[in-house]
Amino acid sequence: MSYRIGIDLGTTFSVISYVDEHGKPKIIKNAEGKTTTPSVIYFGGTEPIVGDEAKERQAFGDTEVASFFKRSMGDDSFVEFFNDQEYSATDLAAIVLKKLKKDAEAVLGGTVNEAVITVPAYFENKQRLETMRAGEMAGLKVSAIINEPTAASLAYGIDQSENQTLIVYDLGGGTFDVTIVEVSAERIRVLATAGDHSLGGKDWDDRIVSYVTEQFEEIHGIDPLANFETMNDLIIKGEQAKKTLTTRSTTSIPIVCNGVKDQFTISRELFEELTEDLLERTWSLTNQALIQADLLWDQVSNVLLVGGSTRMPMVSDYIQAQTGSPPLNGVHPDEAVALGAAIQAEMSRAETKRPKLSLGGQKKIEDVMSHSLGMIAINKNGDRYLNSIILPKNVSIPSTRKKTYQIETNSVRNNSLEVYTTQGESNNPLECTIVGKYKIQNIPHNPNGLAVLEVSYSYDANGVVQVSAEDKSSGVLLPAKEEEVPSDLSWLSQAPKQQEEVLVKPPLSVCIALDLSGSMAGAPLAEAQQAAREFINKLDFSNTTAGLIGFSDRTLIVQDMISDPEALNDSIDRYSLHFHQNDTGFGNLAEPFTDTVQLLKDKEGHKFLIVLTDGLWSNQTNAIKQAKACHDEGIEVIAVGFGSANKEFLTEIATSEESALFTNLTELVESFSKIAQVLSDQNLLATKKKAGGLRIFR
Repeated sequence: MSYRIGIDLGTTFSVISYVDEHGKPKIIKNAEGKTTTPSVIYFGGTEPIVGDEAKERQAFGDTEVASFFKRSMGDDSFVEFFNDQEYSATDLAAIVLKKLKKDAEAVLGGTVNEAVITVPAYFENKQRLETMRAGEMAGLKVSAIINEPTAASLAYGIDQSENQTLIVYDLGGGTFDVTIVEVSAERIRVLATAGDHSLGGKDWDDRIVSYVTEQFEEIHGIDPLANFETMNDLIIKGEQAKKTLTTRSTTSIPIVCNGVKDQFTISRELFEELTEDLLERTWSLTNQALIQADLLWDQVSNVLLVGGSTRMPMVSDYIQAQTGSPPLNGVHPDEAVALGAAIQAEMSRAETKRPKLSLGGQKKIEDVMSHSLGMIAINKNGDRYLNSIILPKNVSIPSTRKKTYQIETNSVRNNSLEVYTTQGESNNPLECTIVGKYKIQNIPHNPNGLAVLEVSYSYDANGVVQVSAEDKSSGVLLPAKEEEVPSDLSWLSQAPKQQEEVLVKPPLSVCIALDLSGSMAGAPLAEAQQAAREFINKLDFSNTTAGLIGFSDRTLIVQDMISDPEALNDSIDRYSLHFHQNDTGFGNLAEPFTDTVQLLKDKEGHKFLIVLTDGLWSNQTNAIKQAKACHDEGIEVIAVGFGSANKEFLTEIATSEESALFTNLTELVESFSKIAQVLSDQNLLATKKKAGGLRIFR
């Protein structure tokens, strides 16, 4: 019999779990009969040894030991040498995973061939890919990777029916993540996440080690860290002291170095003083995540503690001091992440194989990505490179955005386009991580003009970057070959080469005006909002601004002109609130054209107003007059109607007959999606700047 398991591949300890025949998630004990396995490897024997024995060897000062390598996942410069063999962090993780797989098979009495592996929410693309590769090297099919706080939320929330908004505070041995999660009877929805994959319990250990070594050196003039065996011994003793101070008020650390002995006492109070800034760092990230989720503290139900390092009394004391209430201890800090991974593994079964969960049944998981996905582009002046964000941080995954390019092709050569993808929030690409270089090949030659490509940038369900392309004229999918990112990226700090030919899009400004009259109640308004979201998500906001208007008896500017798709989507959600609060009335006396002129009159480039209505307007004569004023200001009006809307009136207010569209409720979303595509294509009629045969668009 074959099994699928959940694995918490931790920096200091790893844990395995599965869902038993009764539908309950359970921890699998290792060969040593323990629920946690130290993520430590000893290379002194004929075969690598993982776990408690390796950790003991490390405590004895053995140099043939690898630990804390999870922090270096995806780092090409990290290399360890044991027995004349080179090991990357991925190689070391694979050895730990092999041990976990073997232990699980011994307990379950069958083959383990599939697993869900957890990762810190703040892991970037390469770290996620290397985690999956480590699983494959260990003989596992990695069906999914799941963010650690999301897995913990799943372990806690699988049997919860009450609506809650939780902060999952996950302080592990080597990483820290904080995630804002909505838990309900139907789903677990991640709203925002923040963290630091180089902050964890080890940093608390290191503060103890630094303190006692400084004291020793000051008294004896000897640096204990210069002696490898003493340093290894202190690493273990620092961790032990941290654990002791969890239950006791003081502890002592003996040091023996170069024949000199001494002993130092550390109190819990001193320990808290030494690490106060680390705790403050976690809280700063917590508040950052809360801001990104657009929530206030009084909207938070509780703080859920996850990760072994949350056992330190200072953590719960600090949180209680900050929030006024004790944190929630609803899950086992060491086991929650692995249990959640097992639940996810069970829930990911094909629909034909009904999951056997007994705790609350299956819930929909909606996760987010903690890093913005962007591309390297050229600014509108053509004088520097920038990071153009495509998928913003905390976007739901999976998620896809598309960008359109025009390429000047040649009938002789193999026409191609290079695309560099980034992760990071800075406008400067050198301050971001360059996560991929993709070469789109076999672009068909267009003898009548420029070839038009649509490139899709995606985060898949694992938070891994995917790039694909399509030739728009033929609909043919084009291969996007991933190539190694060059080590020399100094060209990003230089001005784009003069021989490159860049077409720069003129600015695009778009207003969406939704009819909020009484006839829009229910499905019409919901579909209109979804259509507006689809439209916004299709636009390239590197050179686009958009605004939102609601109108019925009165007009309301729901959102001023901005270039933030995430904020625009949030504002689209508020249409419902304005409707139910009767902020614009429920009749049809008003028109949106006057406010649109005020919003767009000073804008440069192409300007559009998209009006959506489902009925007749009371003052059509005035509406037509104000629509003409829009036209005179260079604003193209696209009028979309359904239901009781009048086609002749739509034609009167639209800029042209072609810009008057009549549709139905079921096709509304598709209609707005097509409009967005048309606007993007029209905006490709751009100003030329000198730049080789390739035309790059932002």
